[in-house]
Amino acid sequence: MRAAVDNGWGGRDSHLKAERSVSNVLDYFIHLKDPTMGFDGLADILESGLNELNTVADDGSLEEVTETLLDLYYECLEGNYQRVEKLRVTSSQTSAKVVKVSNGNDEDGDDEESDDEDDDDEDTQMSNDQSTDMMVDAAEDCSNGKPEAMPVDEPKADDGWTVVPSRKNKGKRN
Repeated sequence: MRAAVDNGWGGRDSHLKAERSVSNVLDYFIHLKDPTMGFDGLADILESGLNELNTVADDGSLEEVTETLLDLYYECLEGNYQRVEKLRVTSSQTSAKVVKVSNGNDEDGDDEESDDEDDDDEDTQMSNDQSTDMMVDAAEDCSNGKPEAMPVDEPKADDGWTVVPSRKNKGKRN
């Protein structure tokens, strides 16, 4: 789920979708009447959250996470909070790390893939990096939301004349 949020697989509001999934899991545990009947309902909630993020877990991780959450729930019911505290500390340390984002234009060459590997992966990675950069650029350009504050490039002819737009398009320029 973290990879889906970090890479925006669920769209612009991926973070909100993930938070909603966490909230749904918490609500599930709060309203769980019979603690022994929790696996299927919890797995459905987690799968629904992954679907909202356009993510599929075919590697068995959905079942593994469901089991782990239920184990933590049962431990908390017994008053044993050691694993929960350990996860809380680990989570706070992980979220405090600085992440370096690469745009694929590194010139040092140290991180390049070897020539023996499949080139399709490299092309896919490059297109993913470019789309991420495009989303960031678009967000930065529209940050203040005032069209008059954005610079507009006026097209100029080679002979020094300025091209004047027709009156029909006045005010509809992109």
